[in-house]
Amino acid sequence: MRKTRCSTYILQKLQQSKLSTLMVTCFIAFNLLLVSIIVWLAYQSFSAVTFAEISKARLALLNESTRRGFDFITGVTGTAYGLASNRELSNLLDTSRTGRLAQIHQRREVSKILDHTMVVSDGITSIELYTDAFNEVTVTMADRIFPVDVISNDSWFAALDKADAAWVPLGENESGQSLVGYAQRIYDSRGGTVAYVLIRLSRADIVRRFADVPMVLDGKVLLVDTAGNVVMRMGKSDPSGGSAAASDQEDRSRSGEKQTIIQGTVDGTDSSSSIIDSAWIQEHARPGEDGFEVVSGQPGGAELVLYSRPAMLQWRLVQTIPVYTLLSPVRQAGWQILGIAVFGLLCSAVLAYLFVRQIIRPLRQLIKRMRQLEKGDFDTRVKLSFTEEYAHLAYGFNHMASQLTMLMEQVKEESRAKREAQTSLLEAQIKPHFLYNTLDMIHWRALDYEAKDISRMIVQLSKLLRIGLSGGRLFIRVRDELEHARCYVSIQSERLPFSIQYEERIDPRIRGCHIPKIILQPFIENAVMHGHPSEGTLRIQVCIAPAEGSVADITIRITDNGQGLPEDWNMEDARGIGVRNVHQRIQLYCGQRYGAQLRNGSSGGVEVEITLPRIETEEQLNLWLDGEK
Repeated sequence: MRKTRCSTYILQKLQQSKLSTLMVTCFIAFNLLLVSIIVWLAYQSFSAVTFAEISKARLALLNESTRRGFDFITGVTGTAYGLASNRELSNLLDTSRTGRLAQIHQRREVSKILDHTMVVSDGITSIELYTDAFNEVTVTMADRIFPVDVISNDSWFAALDKADAAWVPLGENESGQSLVGYAQRIYDSRGGTVAYVLIRLSRADIVRRFADVPMVLDGKVLLVDTAGNVVMRMGKSDPSGGSAAASDQEDRSRSGEKQTIIQGTVDGTDSSSSIIDSAWIQEHARPGEDGFEVVSGQPGGAELVLYSRPAMLQWRLVQTIPVYTLLSPVRQAGWQILGIAVFGLLCSAVLAYLFVRQIIRPLRQLIKRMRQLEKGDFDTRVKLSFTEEYAHLAYGFNHMASQLTMLMEQVKEESRAKREAQTSLLEAQIKPHFLYNTLDMIHWRALDYEAKDISRMIVQLSKLLRIGLSGGRLFIRVRDELEHARCYVSIQSERLPFSIQYEERIDPRIRGCHIPKIILQPFIENAVMHGHPSEGTLRIQVCIAPAEGSVADITIRITDNGQGLPEDWNMEDARGIGVRNVHQRIQLYCGQRYGAQLRNGSSGGVEVEITLPRIETEEQLNLWLDGEK
């Protein structure tokens, strides 16, 4: 119901709108749709191409960052290998045959070696040695030598059972500085493990290696080891403050203009809410190759994930950048293009309005002339326009005005002729009245001379004429038409040398129906004039009944015992006008499916079949006469 009302309201508004308004509105709507589609397609294509190129450029920079940033790893591993291969350090760690004082001395020497290594090594937070060789010695000064039990319960310690050295994730120490470390096993001269050296790297040490590469500070960067475990996470601070690691202290880069936060992971898993974790990296990052991928479903929207080609230790960097941030320049360019498109659309709307106004002007002139014509000014004319369509309209209007002028003159002439015809009709109505009076006078004079046959013929002729005229009516009832036929047969029987046997079979329900007048007499006349029966008696039978299969029609059958019709006879071969006249009048009054058909009867003679509509009341007759049926 609401939809129908809305449609009706829109149609009413459209009908009340001007053509110029509709044309300009449609033009603007079409251009707006076209410009929107073009701008959207251009923006999508440009964004896709730009996004791919930016992603490739970012990936190249990430590979360069990986190569430059992991150069320090060679120095760290070299330092650890130097300590493990130091023969002096191995001898100092052998305390199986020394006393307590000697062990104290050996511990101090080992501590000196570690301090010296710290001094000459750049980018190392601390060097720690874990051994059970000095468990029996009590020291009063803090050093970097600890029992193996301190690290035996750490999750990474089991990895040293399968390897001589390994990069391990570390928790913070007391100063809150260490994040990742490199552990190296130290063997004695007999091949047994005598100690573990652990080189710790702080956040500042690692970030400093990447601080000179601006791309690293854009988005978030994960430091991934050989097994795909996330060792460290670097990136801008989370404004939501939802991550516990995001509250760590910020370390400034060398330039002092940017700050990063480093989140440590002791167990090798990412502590952020992102789905980019160790499992994702192991599944998507191809070994030995670099690449990028767009990941949806992030809390802040889609992200571009880039993973670099592994460095010499098979470590790599994984960078995540929000797509929204990456495409911000593209969006700015898109807004500029949209502004240009809107400006062009406004200019085209103004030009369209001026153009439509120029086109509509001839139509307005035509409407003005039509209103003058409505007021009765038939001499008004329209000037021909410069376009073919308006020229046709102008010519049609001028021709219509000329035709209206001619028709007005014709109507005046026809009105005058109608008045003259009505006068003549009133005069002609006097003549039948005079004829009836004359026939009636002849009838009574014949009775005075006892000429009864003449009197009877005069009476029949008078009835024949009265029914035939019928006061100017086109339809009469069936009973009157039968009376007209009987009068004709009676008159003909008086003058013909042979007798006529006339028979009627009429359905009582049909007698009151209306049929066109004088449709039986012409066929009876044909039977009388052309029948020439061989028996000496002309038998004519008239049957009227409802049509078979249709109660709305009437069928009239007229049969005789005459000579019949010639072979291949049809209605066009009729020489007289009576038969054709009846057929044409029936079709004119009742329609093309009604009429008369003539054929030879099965027992000789002619059989006429007339089909008529069944008109029982005056109301039905008026509908037929008015043409509503």
